[in-house]
Amino acid sequence: MKKHMILMILGVGAMSACNDPKGTVENDSLSDATADTAVMYEDERGRVEAEGAEIKDVGEDFWAGIDWDAPVVDDPELRGSEVEMRSGNDYNIYAMDDRLLFDTDKAQIRAEGEEKLQEIANKIKDLPQNGQIRVFGHADARASNEYNEELSAERANAVKDWLQNKGDIDARRLSVEAMGETAPRATNETAKGRQLNRRVAVVVVTREQ
Repeated sequence: MKKHMILMILGVGAMSACNDPKGTVENDSLSDATADTAVMYEDERGRVEAEGAEIKDVGEDFWAGIDWDAPVVDDPELRGSEVEMRSGNDYNIYAMDDRLLFDTDKAQIRAEGEEKLQEIANKIKDLPQNGQIRVFGHADARASNEYNEELSAERANAVKDWLQNKGDIDARRLSVEAMGETAPRATNETAKGRQLNRRVAVVVVTREQ
């Protein structure tokens, strides 16, 4: 009986020590953590740092000065993806034919389009994380100016929402611009030219801020 009493007293003492609010926490630094805890620590630290990053506003003049005919970049990771990458001094342009993303006159992203957007999201994550991103919607000149601007706005917003919600891109970095038919890459007099003009472009600021 005496032995049982001693064990009970020891047990209560151990429980008290565990519940002591003044007790010190072991392994609260990365150097003392186990391998699994270290991974969690790094993931959490990276998330907090990313969320706390200051997004630098480049101003509207920057976006107005985008050269849509900037040199094409042959990126091995995008080769065969049907995503065209162009690069200026301070930005990358990732452009896609509208048929990769949408059905005719629609703004809902197709399953095949999601695969392309994921490839772009992966490339964005390799770039400075405080650079702004703007999604531009482009249309051909067949319909009215109002209709073309509205459709290109809906499509640009659909891509922006996908990058934010499924591509894990910070919403603070994202904005959209409906270009409508105002920045054609080719003539609107031919079917081939009109197809080149119907596109979505994701422009990412690459310069260190």
